[in-house]
Amino acid sequence: MFPPTAESGTRDRLWSSAVSRRSLLLTGGGLAAGASLAGCSFFDTDPAQGENAGGNAGPKGAEAPSLAAQVEAGDLPPVEERLPSTPLVVEPHSQIGQYGGTWRSAIITEEDRTWLTQSIGYEPLIRWIPGWTDQPGTSEIIPNICESFEELEGGRVFQFTLREGMKWSDGEPVTAEDFRFAFEDVNIYEGLHPGGIYTLWTNVNDPEKPGTFESDGNVIRYVFDDPKPGFLEELASGTPMVLPKHHFEQFHELYADNLDDVVAENSLDDWIQLWESKSEEFTDVDRPTLHAWKLTAALGDGSYVEAERNPYYWKVDPDGSQLPYIDSIRCEVLQDIEVELLKITNGELDMQMRNFDSIRNLPVVSDNQESGDYRLFSVSPQGPNAMVIGFNQNLEDDRKREIYANKDFRVGLSHAINRQRIIDTIYGSQTIPWQCAPVEGHPAFDEEFGTQFTEYSVELANEALDRAGYTEKDGDGFRLSEGERITMTVLVPSTMPDQLDAFEMIKEDWAEVGVEVNVTPLAETLYWERVEANQAELSTWTAGGFEIRATQGSNHYFVPSNPRGSSRYGHDWAQWYRGESSVEPPEIIQHQLALFDEMRTTYDADRAIELAREILDIAKDQFFYIGICTQPDGYGIVKNNMGTNVPDAIPGDVGYQPPGPTNPEQYFFTD
Repeated sequence: MFPPTAESGTRDRLWSSAVSRRSLLLTGGGLAAGASLAGCSFFDTDPAQGENAGGNAGPKGAEAPSLAAQVEAGDLPPVEERLPSTPLVVEPHSQIGQYGGTWRSAIITEEDRTWLTQSIGYEPLIRWIPGWTDQPGTSEIIPNICESFEELEGGRVFQFTLREGMKWSDGEPVTAEDFRFAFEDVNIYEGLHPGGIYTLWTNVNDPEKPGTFESDGNVIRYVFDDPKPGFLEELASGTPMVLPKHHFEQFHELYADNLDDVVAENSLDDWIQLWESKSEEFTDVDRPTLHAWKLTAALGDGSYVEAERNPYYWKVDPDGSQLPYIDSIRCEVLQDIEVELLKITNGELDMQMRNFDSIRNLPVVSDNQESGDYRLFSVSPQGPNAMVIGFNQNLEDDRKREIYANKDFRVGLSHAINRQRIIDTIYGSQTIPWQCAPVEGHPAFDEEFGTQFTEYSVELANEALDRAGYTEKDGDGFRLSEGERITMTVLVPSTMPDQLDAFEMIKEDWAEVGVEVNVTPLAETLYWERVEANQAELSTWTAGGFEIRATQGSNHYFVPSNPRGSSRYGHDWAQWYRGESSVEPPEIIQHQLALFDEMRTTYDADRAIELAREILDIAKDQFFYIGICTQPDGYGIVKNNMGTNVPDAIPGDVGYQPPGPTNPEQYFFTD
């Protein structure tokens, strides 16, 4: 049983399946996506009558025909026994759908599994509303796996009421024990985290001490010593909170008796390797799931991933018909974006985002809409900058580290870039010059930060480079350092062809002011190996946004908080912050990290915004990244016979996990 708690004033909120007027408006009317379905009429197995989504009069039924056939054959329980007592009602984006069809999509190499996670794997404990607008706070978070949730004791306690009768895809019940197992035996189990426990699970003012898990029947709680700002937001962004214990205990040292034998059978070194291989999502067809579709062909098994409808999926449409509408998923594993582009224009993919959606590809994608029988939808930018260049301040090469640490050197290179030429050539004149800074609309927006040093001026560039002390040049006009030509190497992910094209222009711009650069395109795996090993001099990426409700590893474009993300400029500093390195950052960076810790542990939103501005002022002054321009809007494609319930515009922010919150389970084919 739970110990008694004191609820603390107006900040404590009850989030239930009731529909608020705000949610009603944001979801486009009708029932909100978080509305629960109760009452025996919804479990009526008689076919639902009326007009179906294909425009043909006739029955849709309470479940897909393939499942009804299995029930008839005695291979499945009736649908009312497979659904929880309060299924989640999903209001379709446009209209009630019909059953059938296979959704064809693609990923670019197995590294592109994010598409699977976001398209068919977004089933968090709580979720974003479909009409998400990134408003501060939790007003746009609704129940998903849980039936309701409460934020208690001023943000120290987070309570969730589970859906009674919910089942895993293999028919086993989902219980509080599955949540306890995920938290205590996985998320905070020291044996699985030799590098330390993720701070989402630990106490704010004592990061070595995990929070605690409590349960009372179908009610669970996560309890912390101090307020935990941002906890609910991170859960809504897709953080997994539950695992099927009945499946995973066979791979855990606390439960399995013959673990050494299983490790040996899989040719692995220890049980941790076994756990990692079995717990990676979309790699094991035997893993029970709560997703709308369950795997039949896993990532790594061949040239495609396949999944079929989950007979125990716990969501229904307003008619009470079990979702998903679409029967199955087939996602091809491609090796090249050009192949993906060809499949799109040939009409071979049904709904697709990511990778192909560059400005350079837009004309061909747009021109082939009629022949490919698809339409385009817009995707808002993922972050504030289409391309940033990080200068490694922790490089082991003393001479080059001194060069890259010189702010005047970076300022000179920034002025030397003809951003408008890049914008006009690569981004269709749709963006503006911008540094690595939050864009307009952010609570800590600073126009001066975004525009500083973006003026294209060879004169200003040369003045800054001269101030940096690099006035001597060789016979070819390139600047010297200690008698050697300044030659830089920049790593660019080969999956970002726009950045490769942009750097061919930047290379010319920098040569004009006497600085030589070599461009090295790398596959993402190798790129990250080099960057994380502190072997990159310069490296590019797209910038991420600045989160006010931050976790320890976020905001790494502005403060060295994450040993991976910060490695482009502050590898050792980030490790120092994590207690894994003795290389101390400069005092100003230590002060910035202290402000960051204060911000992410401050429950008062106004005070957190003040701290964010202080953090960003330091990032602005230090100027470790050169930015090129804001990101243009992205786009996706959807076949005309599948597009009814796919929105015309989808938020592209990484935290939103697009297109997951648009409810792909309610996508359907009209024929």
